[in-house]
Amino acid sequence: MLCPKCYGKLSKDKKKCLYCGFDMTELDGASNKEAKEIKKTIYKDDILYTTSIPADVSKKKLLLFAIFLGLFGVHDFYVGKFWQGFYQCVVTGMVLILGITLSIMNTFVQNAVQITFEFMTVFMGVALIVWVVDIIKICLERFKIPVYKKSFSENLMPYKKDKK
Repeated sequence: MLCPKCYGKLSKDKKKCLYCGFDMTELDGASNKEAKEIKKTIYKDDILYTTSIPADVSKKKLLLFAIFLGLFGVHDFYVGKFWQGFYQCVVTGMVLILGITLSIMNTFVQNAVQITFEFMTVFMGVALIVWVVDIIKICLERFKIPVYKKSFSENLMPYKKDKK
């Protein structure tokens, strides 16, 4: 396992990072819900990405979202990874719309739509690979989830204490 702060190696007992000294017990009580709120502010750097699933995220729900609605990025939206979920949703939606349009259109417009559809299938291939990899990562507990705890901000930016 790697340190969520600096991605360095952890000590043998997996309690402290050998490089930055981050104590892994600080992840206890970290919240994904708070991380989603902090992402909307300017303090995005205080969010840590960890493979430890926080208490406010259900692994079963995350896995079900990934399996059944993963092509639309619902599992990424669930944990607050907006841009990855947005990519999967847009690509899947465009391929579906172009596929339906292709089956309805007459032959005059069909050629242009077909070329666009073939171009979009490359992006759909990437989305399929990301979908399968995410399911495997969730099963193997390697899926990174953004978490936040107030002490992260205090530990990452000690100068905030000095100004008080």
